[in-house]
Amino acid sequence: MEEKHNDLTEIIAHALNEMKREMGEKFNPDKVNLAELERRAGISRAKLRRIKKSGFISAFYVH
Repeated sequence: MEEKHNDLTEIIAHALNEMKREMGEKFNPDKVNLAELERRAGISRAKLRRIKKSGFISAFYVH
């Protein structure tokens, strides 16, 4: 189970970092577009909503 969590963490962190590189200073991980993150990460918006609601999106984001 831990390995699956790490894979999910890496996928989300990679997608968020890619979005940050493209958006620069305007990027805010707390206000990330879930549809765009879904396309980049391949994770459903419903699952991303649950993760974001739990406050994990910011934790996944690598500054």
